[in-house]
Amino acid sequence: MTTDMKPTELVTEFIRLRDEKKRFEEIAAAKCLELYGARMDEIEGQLLDMLNTLGVESITGKNGTAYKKVSTSVTIADAREFRRHVIGTEAWDLADWRANKTVINDMVEQGQEVPPGVNRATFLTVGIRRK
Repeated sequence: MTTDMKPTELVTEFIRLRDEKKRFEEIAAAKCLELYGARMDEIEGQLLDMLNTLGVESITGKNGTAYKKVSTSVTIADAREFRRHVIGTEAWDLADWRANKTVINDMVEQGQEVPPGVNRATFLTVGIRRK
């Protein structure tokens, strides 16, 4: 595509479009959260309370199933300390210079402690799937 626009004009237009796109995405994300996200979070909380109260792992209805699922987060709390641990113990499988979630979860399951400089948290959420 040919244009009579100068490079500086193209750069200016690109920046304007990029800024407008970002504003649009922010407005769309906020509207999506307002219309759907908040209520969906509320429903997930209610369903998790029900699952816990009933002492069950899942509830199935004619339109779908609500079930408990465990999510785990493994993040670096102190990057310097974590690097020192990995290098000092030559435990290279712990990192891809972020904490290796699978290896750390395996360590914990085997009764080992979380390495220094790493945060690990587990939390329950509700998953919903269509039949």
